Amino acid sequence: MEAFDQFLTSALASDFFAGGLALGAFGVAAAFLRIAFMALYRVIVRRVWVSLTLDNRSAAYRHFYIWMEQNNVLSHARHVRMTDGKWAQGTKGYAAAPGRHWFFWRGKLCRLERDINVKSKVGSAHNQQPMEVLHVTVLFGNVATILGWIAEGRALSQTRDRIGPGLHILKGDWWDHVGDVRRRSINTVLVDDDRIAKVLDDMRWFYGASDWYAVRGVPWRRGYLLFGPPGTGKSSLIRALASELSLDIASLDIGRATLTDDDLREAMISAPKGSLIAIEDVDAVFTGREGGQKHSGVSFSGLLNAIDGVAAQEGRALVMTTNHKERLDPALIRPGRADVHTELGLVSAATARQLFERFFPGEGDLADRFELQLGNQKHSPARIQGWLLANSADPKTAAEVSGLECHLQDIAAE
Repeated sequence: MEAFDQFLTSALASDFFAGGLALGAFGVAAAFLRIAFMALYRVIVRRVWVSLTLDNRSAAYRHFYIWMEQNNVLSHARHVRMTDGKWAQGTKGYAAAPGRHWFFWRGKLCRLERDINVKSKVGSAHNQQPMEVLHVTVLFGNVATILGWIAEGRALSQTRDRIGPGLHILKGDWWDHVGDVRRRSINTVLVDDDRIAKVLDDMRWFYGASDWYAVRGVPWRRGYLLFGPPGTGKSSLIRALASELSLDIASLDIGRATLTDDDLREAMISAPKGSLIAIEDVDAVFTGREGGQKHSGVSFSGLLNAIDGVAAQEGRALVMTTNHKERLDPALIRPGRADVHTELGLVSAATARQLFERFFPGEGDLADRFELQLGNQKHSPARIQGWLLANSADPKTAAEVSGLECHLQDIAAE
């Protein structure tokens, strides 16, 4: 101990040792101050900056880009990157380059960071794209501000260059907006009575009845079953309903082998707002309580729980179609799961005449002949349309019902 004291006394007497000790103490103090400063900086940043992260699996990603382009917020950006437009449809074909970009918007300082991860892919197997992530940050802002920008972009996308309802398809565990389908008038779906108008009125009421359901403590759900032979307009009616009510279509393929019960439930809960959920040809997958287990990763009970279980979706109509209603289990199509059943069948001569007149306006005499020759015959709208398309340049031939019968026989032989 005495030797250590002598060593320490002699070391402190050395200017070199004392200087090194002082320098070391200064370094420790500087490191401590740096840590304290960074901690304080992070606290301040969290309080004065607000941020939101988006990626190109979300429709909000495209809507935010549309908003930026509409308001020219990056008009002075010096670094941009060309795109193929698939993930930012509706934009000019270029976007901010990866990295950090600054801009002012209505007196607020904003920062946009764009990251591209070429190792992570999104999209279907034949059309994959790199994962792209946007970090949007606003000084002295709030999340509602950024969400408002996205909402403006969504409104713009619905009115600018939009040809009809947006089509969303489940890709893995996320909904992909694959484009728009052309708008279709409800009057183009042919039936012999007013059943389609009743479906439209019912669905219009449903989408405006959230308060009605809430007051009565009833889950805000409604299911529709469209049934009838092939070619009678079930898919067309889905598109027409979405067009008339300004809805998007979220199409679910429940026959996919990789889709599980949990995936289906989450998909229905997260379906895009302002959409209807469509499950077509449900009879091809579920012909009974256990039938689906042979063809799909989804069980019959999993489908029922996704439709009206405790955690089932609300606020989006569910539309199922089938060619064979009699094959479906009654539990699937009971009230509460399929509240409105609408049959789309073969059409009479008078209804077929309406389609003839659309193809050949001003040909009243030929339309009379077409209707007269059909007599009591009934055909699916798809068959009538196929015949008229095949003779679109020759209304006289199109008016001959005998030719229609031969045309149908040729199709059957093929």
